[in-house]
Amino acid sequence: MKNIALIGCSSRKWGKDTPDKRFKAKDIYRGNSFKKARDLGVGIYNCDDFCILSAKHHLLDKDQEIVYYDKRLKKNKAENEAWASKVLEQLADRFGNLAKVKFFIFAGEDYYKNLVKHLNCVVFGYKGCNNIDFSKPKMEYNNGGK
Repeated sequence: MKNIALIGCSSRKWGKDTPDKRFKAKDIYRGNSFKKARDLGVGIYNCDDFCILSAKHHLLDKDQEIVYYDKRLKKNKAENEAWASKVLEQLADRFGNLAKVKFFIFAGEDYYKNLVKHLNCVVFGYKGCNNIDFSKPKMEYNNGGK
């Protein structure tokens, strides 16, 4: 079984003053929670790889080049469900049978709440900066990747 981390994007990003400059997705986000998940969480749980959950781009490969953007998921149930459906499609395209993947999700609730019922996953939810406890998952789902 593959272990894949899904890391929620952050509002703090490089490039605000240079909107045409391209950055690798793994490098553009500057938020503390994002950096902690990328630099520590992925290694602690022996993840084979990681992707980024982006309000604008849905699922990003860590090496995909993007420019600065300012978008957040809204508190709109229908829009967030549509966003999650797109992410699930992208995950299936990338990893195939999702039942053979265990996801470690490091993100806020708006990013994980519509994904977890479809994935085998461990969630390390956080709210705000510096608020991830890697020793205590918030929840775990074994849904067979349905």
